[in-house]
Amino acid sequence: MSVLAAISGSGSGGTSSIIPFLAVSVVCGLLIGGVVMILLSRQGDVSRRVGGFISTSRARSQATRSLVERALGDKQARAIGRSPYWDKLRVELEVADVKLSLERLLGVVFIGMVFAGWLLERTTASYIGMLLGAVAVPVAARIGLKTAADRQRRRFSEQLPDNLQVVASAMRAGQTFVGSLSAVVDDAPEPSKRELRRAITDEALGVPLSEALGQVTERMNSTDFQQVSIVAGLQRDTGGNTAEVIDLVADVIRDRIELRRMVRALTAQGRLAGVVLSGLPVGLLLIISMINPGYTHPLFHTTAGLVSLSIGVVLTVIGSWLINKIVDIDV
Repeated sequence: MSVLAAISGSGSGGTSSIIPFLAVSVVCGLLIGGVVMILLSRQGDVSRRVGGFISTSRARSQATRSLVERALGDKQARAIGRSPYWDKLRVELEVADVKLSLERLLGVVFIGMVFAGWLLERTTASYIGMLLGAVAVPVAARIGLKTAADRQRRRFSEQLPDNLQVVASAMRAGQTFVGSLSAVVDDAPEPSKRELRRAITDEALGVPLSEALGQVTERMNSTDFQQVSIVAGLQRDTGGNTAEVIDLVADVIRDRIELRRMVRALTAQGRLAGVVLSGLPVGLLLIISMINPGYTHPLFHTTAGLVSLSIGVVLTVIGSWLINKIVDIDV
């Protein structure tokens, strides 16, 4: 009891006054995380899982409809689902190999927005802080998703020369182009196995091979694999020694990969500087607001402080964008 009295009787500017608030915040975060994990661990029924691959004329019940459809109605939800932005997000989820549907990911982001906004509002005692916290969560989720997708695309490009070598060897052994791709799929690592299997499945369903490979090119954003789709179209139309052409393409791709690695090594310092300079102001502001809320109180409750905060946010975003443009060298 004496310890509790000492904690409750300390000044508002002291460090001990923030301990109960941090404890409550941690407990709330753990509870919210537990609820999210329970929701994510629930497996859909057979009709919902099969519905992702085939269409059915039977109307879905209220229990199987998504949260977006329940809130906006089926017509509005379908209109949103057909928008190019949501289609791009779904492709990014598939490429990044995230084991979440788009609807569940949006639900997790929404919960994170609510928690971050509540935490910063309690820390800064300002609605501006709540707004910044709510906006930071979807931005961080989008950046994380793009980073994971780019990592998978980079792995796909690095695996491409070895896969093309297997294709050329299989074609010299008498296999067709599609048969050679099937031989690659049997032993290829991810994400090459997943993407090439998709192309082979599309070809088996009647899609021209060059078009199926072109879809893989668009998904993986790979100019190297575009050459493979061109070779597939030429092999279908004119024939020729396709194995030798694939060997030449593999050599060119291997040289380009070496050049990309050298460029990434030379620009590593600039990329690290961009991350540090972008995250340092935000991290310091959060830490100081939690340790000593009175120190940052004028920044959120005065006109001069709000103007300075707005200018700082704009300059941080512009600086991060400029650094990324400088170090982003297309090879």
